[in-house]
Amino acid sequence: MSLDTLERYIQNYIASQDTEVVEFAWHGGEPTLAGLDFFKQAVAFQRQYAGDKIIKNTLQTNGSKLDKDWCQFFRENNFLVGLSIDGPEWLQAKYRTKQGKSVFAENLQALKLLQKMQVEHNVLACVTQEYCRHAKSIYEFFRKHKVKHIQFSPLVESAPTAEEQSRGQHFSGNLIYSTAGVEEQSPTAWSVDGKAYGQFLFDIFQLWVKHDVGKVFISNFEQALTQYIGNPSPNCIHAPECGSSYAVESNGDVYFCDHVAYPESKLGNINSDSLKAVSQRAQQFEFNKSSRLSTRCKQCRYLKMCNGGCPKHRYLTLSGEYENRLCEGYSYFFRNIEKYLHAMTQLLANGYPASHIMQALDGPLILTSSNKR
Repeated sequence: MSLDTLERYIQNYIASQDTEVVEFAWHGGEPTLAGLDFFKQAVAFQRQYAGDKIIKNTLQTNGSKLDKDWCQFFRENNFLVGLSIDGPEWLQAKYRTKQGKSVFAENLQALKLLQKMQVEHNVLACVTQEYCRHAKSIYEFFRKHKVKHIQFSPLVESAPTAEEQSRGQHFSGNLIYSTAGVEEQSPTAWSVDGKAYGQFLFDIFQLWVKHDVGKVFISNFEQALTQYIGNPSPNCIHAPECGSSYAVESNGDVYFCDHVAYPESKLGNINSDSLKAVSQRAQQFEFNKSSRLSTRCKQCRYLKMCNGGCPKHRYLTLSGEYENRLCEGYSYFFRNIEKYLHAMTQLLANGYPASHIMQALDGPLILTSSNKR
């Protein structure tokens, strides 16, 4: 991104926000390839246009470029850094490679450096079909390396149609634009299966709830608890509607979402359009979550916690409706953790830490002032 476009983006984005806190999320590709000077300039522009607003930054990286200078910059400017690392080397080496060689050593070195330099960070762990069989190994790996904040992200993609391939897409847009048949829309072999993903999440949850409540924070579980007690979803995947997370490309083009950054979802360009105008266009966008819910979704008792998941993960079924690839997994996961969520809710409502959850489930928990927060 040129510095002129960067400046316009930052000025435009801050001006479009009506909130006291404005958060910038830097993703790629690999955003650190833009160089440290690029981000120093970005921070300078943020200060120039912030006014009375508080600016926050998050950055997602594979860690390959991180060194002490990067980490010092992150710490001094209060960046939250998301590190992409999926688990032990024997598992992730198949997928995370550079010139055919594993990049695990780079990933792990970056994690240790972030910890040593006291940079606020979390881990984004991708989940493929193969990973679902190794929940315990993955969780024990993160415990061993003292990871405190984790998000598990399921991978669901399809091969592009001939038309999509001709314009350079590596994956299909799925239900949104494709008119292909069911067979052509089938997910790739490495895409996670719904039931397996639900079991994976519950396997992780069982390990976490016994040992690490209040010590390790897993966004998938926090989201479930948040919505169980009636609050809005903290992420777009399980929000009632889409349209809260636009993607801005290096030339300033704005897309509806980074899951669907295809020509049909282009909403404008920050060099010529205000983001408020872009937002108005997005409201007419066809990528509507609630209007395309299947009959199964509408009748599901966990609809308020799931809201149909991400539409990018929906596929046309023989019934003529679009079903989320992960539906069975979400249902399985929510059903199996419901008693835990209920216990947590009761503990928190009475001023006791959620770490008491196993005592509450195993038998009567004697609540005294000594074990209150």
